[in-house]
Amino acid sequence: MVASPDQQQARSRLTVLFDLCGLFSAIIFGAIAIMVTLDLVTRNLHLADLVWINEVTEYMVTFGTFIGAPWVLHHHGHVNIDILVSHLPRAGRLALERVCDGLGLLICAVMFYESVRVLLDTYAAGSLVFKNLVFPEWYLSTPAVVCYAFCTLEFASRFVPPAEVKA
Repeated sequence: MVASPDQQQARSRLTVLFDLCGLFSAIIFGAIAIMVTLDLVTRNLHLADLVWINEVTEYMVTFGTFIGAPWVLHHHGHVNIDILVSHLPRAGRLALERVCDGLGLLICAVMFYESVRVLLDTYAAGSLVFKNLVFPEWYLSTPAVVCYAFCTLEFASRFVPPAEVKA
């Protein structure tokens, strides 16, 4: 079976979207490395004490991880333990893959719902984070919402069968 041009275009758009997630995550982790180095140099040379860097890098690790997860999922980069799978016949492997994709879809959809609920609750409450930086708490829920939305989309796309192109 060959995918229709519309399906191929949709899949390539998803790939671009997820590749942007991977790029954004890589930029975040690169920035973390630069910021930590800057903090060490400025502290050891007694030039400045950038107390906010530790806090910002904590948030960046969370953001980078959540934003990078859809990219890893799309490119099948997660760790797989395939001892059982490798001993199954092809039909069994495909069935098990469908079950795992279904569970992934269900779990990500529930997590998306819950993360949106938390985001809306913290937004409505006007909760603030008080550390070195002060900002609305709902900002911290945003990467989880994006992550679970995109992971749900990826798992759902695995259930769309490629259509035959009619000549």
